[in-house]
Amino acid sequence: MSRPPWVTACLLAAVAGCAAPRAERLQAQLDELRYARPLDEVWLGARRLLADQGYPLAGEDAKAVGQPEMASGDRILSPAKATHPYGEEVGLLQRLGVVGGKAGDSRIGRSLDTGWRRTRDRYHLDGFEDGRGCRVVFTRVVEDPTEHREQRSRDLDMELTLARRLDPEAAARMADAAQPGPRPGAP
Repeated sequence: MSRPPWVTACLLAAVAGCAAPRAERLQAQLDELRYARPLDEVWLGARRLLADQGYPLAGEDAKAVGQPEMASGDRILSPAKATHPYGEEVGLLQRLGVVGGKAGDSRIGRSLDTGWRRTRDRYHLDGFEDGRGCRVVFTRVVEDPTEHREQRSRDLDMELTLARRLDPEAAARMADAAQPGPRPGAP
């Protein structure tokens, strides 16, 4: 017995409706997360995570995680860019005002871009330090294989994975806070 299309649409909307508040709660938690470590150390952890997931890195980033250097032909065709300071390229999150500089902003920041994986996805990273610590934001870039257009979106799961590696206690608190339902100890 098949369902009428409207029933399937309602079920999909209900599932999406449950996921949206979780993502909003997780994003709020990740927006507040700051690592109490130097940016260089956190940045190395982010590059290792990307390398562990199979994303090709460029230049010094590849060397830092033990990846082989890209062949010259691959370097020319790859969107991979080694770590560079803010201002050389404006990423999605900088354009949206989530990270990066405004006039008089004292953040110290950097960005990098990975090369494509075989699944035609890659990452743009923004990292910065402010008065509360440092943070790294992952933007996933997916290429549509038929139209060769890129779709960019913040990857909360990668940010949470990095938090699990660098600050497991904070990551556990964030994951718990993002779950639906009553919280332990809540009134």
